[in-house]
Amino acid sequence: MADLGTELSIDPVDDGFILVGEIDAHTAPRLETVLAERFEAGAATLRLDVRRVTFMDSSGLRIVIAATETARGRAGDLVLVAPAPSVLRLLDVSGLSEHLTVETTGT
Repeated sequence: MADLGTELSIDPVDDGFILVGEIDAHTAPRLETVLAERFEAGAATLRLDVRRVTFMDSSGLRIVIAATETARGRAGDLVLVAPAPSVLRLLDVSGLSEHLTVETTGT
């Protein structure tokens, strides 16, 4: 199978992660792992800075939905911070923008 060249940088910060690149079938499993590890360490709320995510497909949506359910089950939340226009469009088209916590201005 050819390498499609997709990359995702996942940088941990105190309250979550800064993501840079693409979230797709090739990169989503690693994101899923780091989120699960942070929840297992006791986190309830995580913030994902996605301002520099250039592409997200259904694999990324699945991870976001699962992490949101995990966080809310812990009386927390998953916050998507400053999504790029392409990510916002995906959230809108999928009908998830009203069900997820999205901060359109970065901190």
